[in-house]
Amino acid sequence: MPSITQFSLDTSRLSIMFLVGIAALGIYRFLDYPKQEDPSIVIREAVVTATFPGMSTPRVEDLITRKLEEKIREIGEVDEIETDSKTGMSIVHVVVKDEVKDIEPVWQDLRNKMDDIAPDLPLGTQSPFVNDEFGLTAIATIALWSDGFSLADMREVARDTRDKLYALEDIRKVELFGIQEERVFLELSNTKLASFGISPAVFIETLRAQNIILPGGEINADGQNVVIEPSGDFNAVEEIESVIVLIPGTQEVTPLRDLVTITRGYVDPPESPVYFNGHPAIILSVSILDGVNSVAFGESLTRRMKEIEQSLPIGYVLEYATYQPDLVETAVNGAVNNVYQSLVIVLAVVMIFLGFRTGLIVGSFVPMAMLLGLVGMSIFDVEMQRMSIASMIIALGMLIDNGIVVAEDIRTRMEGGQDRRTAALESGNSLSIPLLTSTLTTILAFMPIALAEGGTGEYTLSLGQVLMIVLLASWFLAMYMTPLMCF
Repeated sequence: MPSITQFSLDTSRLSIMFLVGIAALGIYRFLDYPKQEDPSIVIREAVVTATFPGMSTPRVEDLITRKLEEKIREIGEVDEIETDSKTGMSIVHVVVKDEVKDIEPVWQDLRNKMDDIAPDLPLGTQSPFVNDEFGLTAIATIALWSDGFSLADMREVARDTRDKLYALEDIRKVELFGIQEERVFLELSNTKLASFGISPAVFIETLRAQNIILPGGEINADGQNVVIEPSGDFNAVEEIESVIVLIPGTQEVTPLRDLVTITRGYVDPPESPVYFNGHPAIILSVSILDGVNSVAFGESLTRRMKEIEQSLPIGYVLEYATYQPDLVETAVNGAVNNVYQSLVIVLAVVMIFLGFRTGLIVGSFVPMAMLLGLVGMSIFDVEMQRMSIASMIIALGMLIDNGIVVAEDIRTRMEGGQDRRTAALESGNSLSIPLLTSTLTTILAFMPIALAEGGTGEYTLSLGQVLMIVLLASWFLAMYMTPLMCF
């Protein structure tokens, strides 16, 4: 039969192995834990836009905006609608009720409603466009600029760069900003046109007839379908210059270059132009999926960006315009340092007032509770951000209470004449339910904050989750680990 001394030695070894396992697993999770600056929240707002170039504001309000608003009101989950009618454009902001958790079906219903209303809008209205990524935040914005290359060249490089960035895992979307639409400008000379007796409408109709972009159809020949693809579309300015225009009243023709000056350029004035350090640029805005480690992704993005830049022609430059991972790392590290400082203060206070041995026993499971809490946070998909780390700091002063009560009860029993093993076991048995009740009471006090609806509840949800996980971890360690360490 094993002796009590041997049993105590075995249980002490078991407790040490358990603590080492918790520490190893918690440290492993901490090193690669998803980090964000703030908690993720659901943006319950979408923007619907419809355009009719040239239509006056009152007509836009009556013929487009009101119809869109009436159709959107049919969606029961909608809480607020804000409209803005401008010349040639209708903008409708749609806000969903806070109690709606699954937002995607609502946006799909909104798209379906807009598709249904499109035929009832005035002919020529560009169909309502639903932007349900209104609140999407970029983790980084990359500026592409160059010396000696045109915006057309930069546009092609930006699109290729976007395709290469999509090869990275965890990317949600890459948007391009600053791209200008190309235009072909025809500068007329009334004197020159009058000398040929040609009106502007003549060569406009000639160009329309020549620049065919519609499919030509099919021909069925002996059961075989032959697809006809018109080849009259323009691919270069030179092809436009070579268009032949018939001179009215004669059998003579002249190329279009003799009538007008043709140049290739961009929309003037530019639409939302982008400049980076004084250079015309194109911005690539990169956003990632929820739950991704922003800091680790930023490192991968930087490596990928350097690889892409090395493959570009000399003269192209890729630089960060904004880079959120640095801000995330600074915010998280600052909060973690606060945890370290609070932890040291708590341990020092415990050892001063409880004595070195008792304080060391009680204080040892405080970091263990934190590491065990990290494991629980990973199970519940709680990201490491300022709110969840602040919750750990709040829990520090509470989670140590369980250990103090158990340790003091064991010491009191030993001073009363009980042996160490009996005192530890009886203390754990007698205090488990009262301390669990006290812990649950503290947890429930924070539940209204965590259970709030809408963006507020989503922002503060991790407060209640982390407190629950860490305090329950402290109760478990106080009940089972503190008595074992006292054997």
